[in-house]
Formats: sequence, C-alpha cells, structure tokens
Amino acid sequence: MKKSILLIFLVSFNFSFGQIMTLFEAETVDKQNMSQIAQDYFSALKSVTGDDNGITMHHKGWGSKGVYILQWFDDMKDMVETMESQESKAPEVMEYLQSKPSDPSILKQFNSITDPKQSSVWKYVPELSTMENFSKLSKEERDQMTYRRFSFINVGMNSADEFVMHTKKGIELDKQRGVSYHVAVFKNVFGGKDLDYLTILIDKSRIDYMNNFIDRMEKRRNASDWKTNRNRRDLSKFNIVKTEEVIKWTDFKISSN
Repeated sequence: MKKSILLIFLVSFNFSFGQIMTLFEAETVDKQNMSQIAQDYFSALKSVTGDDNGITMHHKGWGSKGVYILQWFDDMKDMVETMESQESKAPEVMEYLQSKPSDPSILKQFNSITDPKQSSVWKYVPELSTMENFSKLSKEERDQMTYRRFSFINVGMNSADEFVMHTKKGIELDKQRGVSYHVAVFKNVFGGKDLDYLTILIDKSRIDYMNNFIDRMEKRRNASDWKTNRNRRDLSKFNIVKTEEVIKWTDFKISSN
C-alpha cells in the first residue's frame, strides 16, 4: 500500500532530467544478517528483471545500528517505471528466491531484529555540488572513498533562494582559496520529514576526513578576505539538523544468474 501511494505521488510531479537517489533507512543489531538478506533479494530481483540501479549498502558507524540502502535512477520517470515493473514481477522474484537453497534461520532472524525506519527520495543538484574532481578519479581511486558524511539540512519558509546563494558563494570562495573536497548535494522530493537538503561529503576514511578538514580550515583562515568575507550561515533561515558518519559497505555485492 505504501509503495502504491509513493508511485501516485511521484507520477504527479514533472521534473527535468536529473539523477535521482532513493534512501532506505533501517536499524538492526546484526548488519551482516541484513546485508545477506538484501544481497539475496536484490540479486534475485536483478536475475528476474535485469535491474541493478547501482544499489549500495552503507553502515552508520561507531556503535550505531543504522543502515542505509541507496538506489539510483536516471530521472523520476525512470524511477516510477522501474518501481512499477518490479512491483508487477514480485511473484516471480519470490519464486526465484524460493528456488535457491538458503538457511531459513537467516530470514527468521532478520524479521525479528530489523526495524525499517523510513524511505525518502532525493534529486541530485549539480550546481550546488563539487563532484567534478571525483568524477575524474579512476574506478580504483573512487572505490577507496568509502567514508561518507551525511548532513541533513532544514530550510525555513521562503529561505530556499538564500540557501542556494549561500551554498554557491561558499563553493566560489573555496575555489578562490584553493580549497577542494567532494560533496554531492541532494534536494528532498519525498519522505524525510523537515529535511529539505542532504549533503554527502566523500573521503577515504574518518582520519582522512579530519586531516583534510583541518587543511581546508587552515587555507580558509589564511585567506586575505577571511575576516571580511566568511559567508556565515544564518541559522534562523537554514541549519544542519543532523550529521551522520556513514561507511560504504564494500562487501555488499549484487549478482545474477
């Protein structure tokens, strides 16, 4: 029922072409168990439908029970059509799963320990992102970038334009000061209560992030215009609601037969 409501909602929108990300969040005391269940399901889905959608799994780190599963689509039309197609083939997917030998205790444990939280849909905003250098890296270099820093942002009423201008100005100032980083910015489409934007900063590890953050701040503070042009955030108009440290789970693999 929830999926049908989501499909109706998405069809009612007419977005220009852009990359779409879906974010499914859950909590579990056994991330390995959830990883196995998700790999089995999405591998079955790919075997039946041919769909992959760039599925990846991310773990919230340092004692957290949180898990994210990300999927990617070319645009909203692609997402709606893919979801409708997968929904229509659900019986075939379940039949495929049942035909494969598996340990029933894994699914039983999954049902007892996994708590789905929410699903949300996000649209990539290239003009607010700094991913040019990331796209130039080799696949091997990109695969080493497993650290993610998710920052969820709430924007006040009638403050969207100011948030966009503030972000663009920050990017331009950092370019002038020789500061670089990999950040992808997404605008909320569906789900994510009181969350208007999501920024994802990408780095190799937590230590690399901290060292690079110190380096970036040193360059900013040493800039001749730092004291007069700091581009401060107006917290009454937009602010970061929460920040999460997330690790891309490189052992998560989708296969098909």
